[in-house]
Amino acid sequence: MEKKNNSKISIMIVPHTEKVRRISFPSWVPKAIIIALTALFMTIVITVKHISSSNTNLKQEYDNKVSEITNLEIENKNKEIELSKLKSQTKNLYEKTNEVEDKLKEIDKLQKKLEKMAAIKSPSRSGNVSRNIKLETLQPDEEMEVLTEVLEDKKLELEIFIKDLEERFEYLECVPDLWPAKGKLTSGFGNRKDPLGWGSRFHQGIDIANSSGTNILAAGKGVVAFSGNRNGYGKTIIVNHGNGYKTLYAHNRKLLIHVGDRVEKGQVIGKMGSTGKSTGCHLHFEIHKNGNPINPLEVLK
Repeated sequence: MEKKNNSKISIMIVPHTEKVRRISFPSWVPKAIIIALTALFMTIVITVKHISSSNTNLKQEYDNKVSEITNLEIENKNKEIELSKLKSQTKNLYEKTNEVEDKLKEIDKLQKKLEKMAAIKSPSRSGNVSRNIKLETLQPDEEMEVLTEVLEDKKLELEIFIKDLEERFEYLECVPDLWPAKGKLTSGFGNRKDPLGWGSRFHQGIDIANSSGTNILAAGKGVVAFSGNRNGYGKTIIVNHGNGYKTLYAHNRKLLIHVGDRVEKGQVIGKMGSTGKSTGCHLHFEIHKNGNPINPLEVLK
């Protein structure tokens, strides 16, 4: 290599057989080449770093996507499990709503029977289990909500009905419709010939004959208003049953209750005898309604 005049650089090429060749170029060319190579190297380094960084970011993004996909798969699996549970719950809900409807129908039937037995018609009973709502058009949760409201209404309705029923049974227990003694009916209600020979007289009750000591029963639930001797009736009991009813039991041999005692329908209150103005052992039985004697045979069952 030969440097000439500091402005050019020459390169001598000496082959074995050919003549010598000389290549000359300005002195700034090697510097330019070095600068260019350095720039190229820096560009390559920067590019490699960028690509490496991009690869790292892409890998991170890829890992994030994989993780997101995994989470979505887990979430989807959980959703499938929840859906399966929901289907099972829906099935159970349908079964429960059907069961509730059947129970409500049974309650209505029983309520009707009780009303018939008690001879009442409760104003509280709607008589319509579904309350005119077509349950089959509703979703299960809506249907259950409606049935819950129906059950609450039915609960209140039954509370009123039970109260009506208790009042009715209490009334029926007080009505003096139970035969007060076993025996033979010897005299009815109304005008009859006086057995003691005093002509024709109005008989305010009925006479039931049997042996001395036969049980005398309260014809209905009530409170003893009188228990003692009464002119012409002998040993007598009067029971106040409420609702305008009173009963009288006369000619007893023995009295088993006292004034103020509460008696139940069918309770033994005395023993049959022949006290007072009597021609033989029997029970003279009267029913009074609102202060007036009525025919016991129209009340007794």
